[in-house]
Amino acid sequence: MRTLLVEDGGIPAAAPSPAAAGLQAVVFDMDGLMLDTERVALECWTATAADLGWEIARDTFLKLVGLDQHESRKVLLECVDESFPLAEVSARARISYLARLREGIPLKPGLLELLDWLASRGVPVAVATSTRSELAREKLALAGIDRRFVTVACADQVGRGKPAPDVYLAAVGRLEADPARCVALEDTDVGLRAAHGAGLRCILVPDLRPPLPEYEGLAHAIVPSLREAQPLIEALLD
Repeated sequence: MRTLLVEDGGIPAAAPSPAAAGLQAVVFDMDGLMLDTERVALECWTATAADLGWEIARDTFLKLVGLDQHESRKVLLECVDESFPLAEVSARARISYLARLREGIPLKPGLLELLDWLASRGVPVAVATSTRSELAREKLALAGIDRRFVTVACADQVGRGKPAPDVYLAAVGRLEADPARCVALEDTDVGLRAAHGAGLRCILVPDLRPPLPEYEGLAHAIVPSLREAQPLIEALLD
């Protein structure tokens, strides 16, 4: 029997049952997919910028969704005036964002049911996120799901953030799984490209915006919520 390493107090996944032999693992994105946090980030950034006399258009913010911190700031600066006070807005928005999150993080519909079902079938689960390690673990803990995952792979632990495949390769590698026998769950086409590039099937559950048409074909399926993802995953078990 293969032994999975468990990180920082996470619970070990059960050994895959015979019924789950065809699917080795499911890897979850975090923000916008499991945690309803992208709207909070949008509100905090736009409100902070407005307090300093700047406007961040919704379309501009949506270009940042799914990117790691380095890439999102690079894209933002390309969309606004070069005199935009990025450091100050970022610092203030982060304080506001964390305060909001610590009041409670809502989970996406169907998440707990899906996690329970995967656990009952002995399917290991991991996280692959563009969020930095410290904040990712805090968010998962605040949401009460930090002990659900075998491993959490974060953008600051790999060479390149999404849409590069690095964070998915890291998650699958820690599980000692074959990417072709894993499923990724994502909410953005940025994450879809990362998962596809790593060789995983990806089920897309859009959050703030639909995928760009040129990337839709990379998805195994596009569904409105995690509830609809479960039967698709079940079909891949055998």
